[in-house]
Amino acid sequence: MKHDAGRVVPSLALALLAIGAPALGQGTPWQLVWSDEFDGTTLNRDIWQPQFGTGTIYGLPSGWGNNERQYYTDRPENIVVSNGSLKIIARAEFYAGSQYTSARIRTPGTLEILYGRIEARITLPSGPGIWPAFWMLPTTSPYGGWAASGEIDIMESVNDADRIYGTIHFGGAFPANTSNGGSFAPGIDFSAAPHIYAVEWEPDQIRWYVDGQLIHSAASSVWFSANENGNDRAPFDVPFHLLLNVAVGGNFPGPPSGSTGFPMTMTVDYVRIFERQQLPFTSSSAAIPGQIEAENYDLGGAGFAYLDSDASNNGGVYRPSESVDLEACSEGGFNLGWIRQREWVEYAADVAVSGVYRVLTRVAAQSGGGTFRLEFGGVNRSGTIAAPVTGGWQQWTTVEKTATLLAGSTTMRFVNESGAGGQFNVNWFRFELIAEAGDVNADTRVNAEDLYALEQGTGQYEDVDLDGESGTADDFAALKQRIRTGEVDPG
Repeated sequence: MKHDAGRVVPSLALALLAIGAPALGQGTPWQLVWSDEFDGTTLNRDIWQPQFGTGTIYGLPSGWGNNERQYYTDRPENIVVSNGSLKIIARAEFYAGSQYTSARIRTPGTLEILYGRIEARITLPSGPGIWPAFWMLPTTSPYGGWAASGEIDIMESVNDADRIYGTIHFGGAFPANTSNGGSFAPGIDFSAAPHIYAVEWEPDQIRWYVDGQLIHSAASSVWFSANENGNDRAPFDVPFHLLLNVAVGGNFPGPPSGSTGFPMTMTVDYVRIFERQQLPFTSSSAAIPGQIEAENYDLGGAGFAYLDSDASNNGGVYRPSESVDLEACSEGGFNLGWIRQREWVEYAADVAVSGVYRVLTRVAAQSGGGTFRLEFGGVNRSGTIAAPVTGGWQQWTTVEKTATLLAGSTTMRFVNESGAGGQFNVNWFRFELIAEAGDVNADTRVNAEDLYALEQGTGQYEDVDLDGESGTADDFAALKQRIRTGEVDPG
């Protein structure tokens, strides 16, 4: 069994397992961050919590709000882990006043997900009145009671296991709720062999797959929460937890019949969670000093490599499957277009030398203009940079700032700081080394003359150790160490 007892939030790029995974879905790489392979002999209760009864102890009407007929237990008659799989077994037996027993397990507080690919390999039970499901609920319900805070059904099937349903529930609290979903009926019996059921959940889109085949998708323009009208991504923008269960009867499948061959078993070979693996768009990270083309932001998708305010690419001429607005540029190539409030994009970069850099950015704005910053490794290194009005979306000008950068591999994030009315375009970012760390007098060499300039207080760049404080004892020590070790010309 592979697991971590803490919570998993793929949107924060937690690499809980150093396990590579093949490219899935739309071709953007995914990385496995958690899995339960059920290769032990008992259910891992550090992760999975069985639920009990008919729903009343959880504040639901008897029958789990769906007129279901089973009593959920955690007995070995209903939950078994053996031979590399989890079995959830529904039985026809009188128990605690119910005619049937089964199991329902979930992960609130132990395994919570916000965005990612969630999949399981499952062999379904089949028979009248049988309702297996692999699904997700929010743990805290921040937008109100079901379904104002949402529900994601990764896989449901009823009765003869010949059709798979993928659905989201949202809107207002019951009975003012609504849903969006699709079904897949390729003419096969899903109880005859295991199949892989998955969703790819991103800020502006949820996609459903069966054995890698896309069966349905829903965009954020479709869903909403009645209690959060100002948030286009609600309710599917908060952590959800997993559930696995087999219900008997209920509003969806109807009741079991004499032909329902109990016991009915849902066999789960594994549950796996993947996150977007953020990679450079080109074959390698952008080099600094050098120029970064704005349209070549990282692979990884929405919420990982970028955040765009709408779900469509309004330019539509470059990387059209992603929602970052790109358009053909009058100066050649493409540019980021119509950048709006709170939007950002990221670029993998390699900084060759620690030091002070001139940062040049090519911008254009028909009206409004705006401001932005450049973060490196999560730190604002540029301060606020203004993008002025230029009189046209393709009337370009270059704005300049300085930034102190540290050598090494990093991620540069361009962040729009503008208010609601700010809007502008970006074509490229260029970085020119002004002074290497320790080049106090900016003569392109680091030697004893820099130490003299530091002692006299006549240097231009006296923050040798790049800690944000100039001319301190630490700066003297750092420069002396470099000279003493022969790292630089002693002059």
